[in-house]
Amino acid sequence: MEKIIATEIQPEGIDSTILDYLAKNSTELRLENAIIYYGFPIFKDYDDVSIKAKLVILSPYHGLILLYPSSEGTIIEDDESLEQLYSFIETSLKRSKIIRINKRNLAIPLDSFLYLSTTNKYDELENNILTSLSAISETLKEIELDEKLEDNILNESRSIIEGSKALSKTTKREKVSEDPTSKSNILIELEKEISNFDEEQRKIAISLINGPQRIRGLAGSGKTIVLAMKVANIHLQYPNKKILFTFYTKSLYNLIKELITKFYWHYAGTEPNWDLIDILHSWGGRSIDGVAYNACIDNSLDILSFQEAKKISSNDVFQVVCNDIIQHEIQSKYDYILIDEAQDLPNEFFKLCYQLTHGEHGNKKNIVWAYDELQSIFNVYQRTPQELFGNDSHGKPCIDLSLFQRDLHPTQKNDLVLYKCYRNPLEVLITAHALGFGLYSPQHVQKLEDANHWRDVGYTVEGEPSFKVGETVTVRRDKENSPLSIYNYQTKEDIIHCHQAEDLQKECHWIADRIEEAINDGLKPQDLLVIVLDDRYVKAYFSKLSLYLSEKGIRSNNLQASTLAAPPFSIKDMVTLSTVHKAKGNEAAMVFAAGLDALYSQRNTIRGRNKLFTAFTRTKAWLRVSGTGENINVFFDEIKKSLDNSPDLKFTIQEIRTIQRDLDTNPQEMKEFQQMILDLKKKGYSKEQLKMLFEKDDIEP
Repeated sequence: MEKIIATEIQPEGIDSTILDYLAKNSTELRLENAIIYYGFPIFKDYDDVSIKAKLVILSPYHGLILLYPSSEGTIIEDDESLEQLYSFIETSLKRSKIIRINKRNLAIPLDSFLYLSTTNKYDELENNILTSLSAISETLKEIELDEKLEDNILNESRSIIEGSKALSKTTKREKVSEDPTSKSNILIELEKEISNFDEEQRKIAISLINGPQRIRGLAGSGKTIVLAMKVANIHLQYPNKKILFTFYTKSLYNLIKELITKFYWHYAGTEPNWDLIDILHSWGGRSIDGVAYNACIDNSLDILSFQEAKKISSNDVFQVVCNDIIQHEIQSKYDYILIDEAQDLPNEFFKLCYQLTHGEHGNKKNIVWAYDELQSIFNVYQRTPQELFGNDSHGKPCIDLSLFQRDLHPTQKNDLVLYKCYRNPLEVLITAHALGFGLYSPQHVQKLEDANHWRDVGYTVEGEPSFKVGETVTVRRDKENSPLSIYNYQTKEDIIHCHQAEDLQKECHWIADRIEEAINDGLKPQDLLVIVLDDRYVKAYFSKLSLYLSEKGIRSNNLQASTLAAPPFSIKDMVTLSTVHKAKGNEAAMVFAAGLDALYSQRNTIRGRNKLFTAFTRTKAWLRVSGTGENINVFFDEIKKSLDNSPDLKFTIQEIRTIQRDLDTNPQEMKEFQQMILDLKKKGYSKEQLKMLFEKDDIEP
C-alpha cells in the first residue's frame, strides 16, 4: 500500500490511528495495491474557500473512497465539506471519456463516509457514518468489487486526483495519416506517455513539508513541472501566503505561468491570485522585474549595473550583484520561495533568497530548490546546502537537510532525486552523456564520482568497480527511466542522424529540407528547434535558414533578433532558431544541432562539451546533428560508438576532474532513526525531551 502525505501537518490522533490500521491490515482488507492520500486533493468552492480531503483511498478492488474523520462538535460542517468533496471529485471524473460511462454512471465506484467515535444517531447527514475500525473493515468488505478495476481506469483516476491530468495539451494533435510510423502519430503517443508522472514525481509534486527541500534530477526529469504544481498546491492550501517562483532562463516565464495556471484551474476552476504569486527572473532590471532588482527597490538600495559589476569581476557578474545586495539588511517578503535551474545560480543568490524568506531559522524557511544533476555541472561541482546558504551567526549551517529530516514523517523527504528522464529518448540521453563527458574521445573532460552517482542519474553499474584510474567500467541506462513508446516504430538511426555538409550554405539547405519533410510528416513548425553551436556565425546561420524556410512558406522565430527582454521561446506556426544559452530549460520534438564543427577546438574543454550536452538534451524525440569539414568526424565517430554500445556506456577511468556527489551516504540509517523518533513520540516523549535527548553536544563520543 502506498501512502502519500500531502500536507506538512503530520497525521495525528484518529487520523494516524486509521492510517496505521489500514496499513497493518492491508492484505486482509485487499488494499495491498491501494494508494492512500492524506490531506489531498484540495478544491475551491464558490466562496473561494479551500475544501481539503482527509483520507482518500484509490483501490483496484474498491474504487475511490472518501473517508473523513470528524468529531461531534464539527459533524455538520464536516458532513457538508465531505459532500462538497464528493461533488468536486465526481464532476472531475465525469469529464474523462475513459471513466464516464454515461451522464450518471462512472466506470469506478465512488463512496464517502464520515468517521465518528460515537454511537449517537444523526438523521439529516448526507454521508454514512462509521464508528469503529472494525466498521471500516466491514464496509470495505461490503463494497469490495467482484473483479479488479482495469489499469486504464485506475491510471486515469489517479491522474485526475493528483492533477497530472492538467498536463493534457489544450490543443490536440490531429493525425495526418493512419500510418503509425508517421512523426505526428509517434509524437501523439510520446506526449501521452510524457504527460503521466511517475511515482516519485507525483509524491514530490503534491506533498508539502515545513522547511527547506532539495529536488535534483537530469534535464527533462520534470523538475519545473513539479515546482509549478507545488506552487498551485501551496496556493490552494494557503491562499493568503506570498509565493515566489524564480529561475535563470528568461524564456521560461510563460511556460511556468501556464503550468501553474493549469494545475490551479484543475482544482479551483479559476485563475490563481497573481497578486500573491510572483514569477520572477533571478536578476531582472529596469525593463523586467527580477528577484535581485526588486529586492533593491523594496529595500531602497542602489543596484549595481551590469557594467559596474563587470568592473569588479567579469567571471560572474550576477554573483557580484547579489553579493553587493546581501551586505545590507534585507526585509523578508515571501512565505515560500521555489528556485528552478539552481545549478546556474551563484551561492550569493541563495543567500539573498534566504533573507527574503520568512522564518527565523533554516528549518522554518520554506525554500525549495531544484537543479539538473548534469547540465551545468560540468562547470562546477555539486554544491552543498551549506555552501549555498552559508552559516548562521553561531557558525552552524543555515540549512542542514539531514538535521531537518528528523522532524518529518517517514514518508516525507527533504532531499529527493528524480531518476526518470521524460524529455529524452534513451539513445539521445546516453549519447549526450557520452559526448558531454568525452567518454569515447582520447581525452575525457569529466567523470562522476562513483557508482552511486551513476545510479542517481538512472544508470545501473555492472559489477562492483572501484572507479580507480585505468579501470574499465560499464554502466547501463534502464529503459524504464526513459520514454518507451518511440521505440515501437523508430530505430536508433531514426532517432539520431548525422550529416556532413560542404559548407554553411549547403548545411542550411539540408536543415531547411529536413524541416519541410518533418512538417509534411505531421509535425508542427513550433515542434522544431534549430540550435546553432557556432557562436561566430550565428547570424549567418539564422539569416540563411530564415530565407530558405521562407521560400518554403515556413515562418521562423529568431530569438537572436528579438528585441523583447523575455521573448517567447515557442510561437505557434514558427520554427524556433536559438543559441545553446537561450535554449536552456526548453525543449522541442525535433532538434537540429547545427555548426558542430565549430566545437572542434573546444573538444577537450568543459565548456565545449557542456554545449554539446545541453543542445542534445533539448529534444523529446529526434536529434539531427550537422556541420561542415573533416573535423566534424571526430564527434560523429563518438556518436556512432555511443549508438553501437547503447544502452551501455563503456569507458576506462582517466585522471580528470570528478563531479562531486552530495547525498546522504546512508538513507536507510536515516529512515531507521526517524522510526525510532516516532516510536518515542508514541511512548509520550515531548519534542523538548527528544531535543535534549538527541542534542549533538550531549552525546558521548
